[in-house]
Amino acid sequence: MGGPTCIEAFENAVSRAGIVDLSYTLESGMPAWPTQGRFSSTVYESYDQGDTAIHSTVTMSEHTGTHIDAPKHFIRGAVSVDKLPLKQVMGRGVYIEASFIEPKKSFSLQNLKDFEKQNGEIKKGDIVMLRFGWDRKYAVQPNSGAFLKDWPGIGLDAAGYLAEKGVAAVGCDCLALDPFDSDNPAHFLLLGKGIPIIENITNLSRLPVFSYVIGLPNKFKDGSGSPIRLIAFVD
Repeated sequence: MGGPTCIEAFENAVSRAGIVDLSYTLESGMPAWPTQGRFSSTVYESYDQGDTAIHSTVTMSEHTGTHIDAPKHFIRGAVSVDKLPLKQVMGRGVYIEASFIEPKKSFSLQNLKDFEKQNGEIKKGDIVMLRFGWDRKYAVQPNSGAFLKDWPGIGLDAAGYLAEKGVAAVGCDCLALDPFDSDNPAHFLLLGKGIPIIENITNLSRLPVFSYVIGLPNKFKDGSGSPIRLIAFVD
């Protein structure tokens, strides 16, 4: 008698696993970079106003909340968000605690190798997520000032090492993966290698070092990025 099908195995695994939501709620007043459009939601019809149903009109930047940067975001002619493979953000998640990095400083290659020495090797296809502790600063306006400045980020040497490994994506809990007020070298390197970046991740501290991560962006035609619903399956 044959073993379980792929679908049955997946169903069994999902039913046993815990699920951690790694995405912020999209809401008015959420932090945004000054040059990007703010999120807003306006009720367009409502049963409270005599309509049959309720729905709202939503406007926002492609890079609102927990979001993915497609290679096109920094690299002219590169892949747009609607052309990213569906499995780009499906795979083993690697959670790296990096809250010891000081504001505006970088998580280095040596820090990364120290992590691997303690926890095991990062592999091709991994989704690497760094927590700098910036999730503790997250707040809606007018209290979002601390979240919007001085964040740390990944160093170019560490980003290059991850690119050589062939990771699927790299993310963080800050507004951007590069340190505040930098020239975004990791963006250019990773996106230039076709490796998307996920920013504004939350709840990373609830994860074990390894999990299984799934994230699906919206399919914006020719988009430079998209809000992403990012989840992790944990034992």
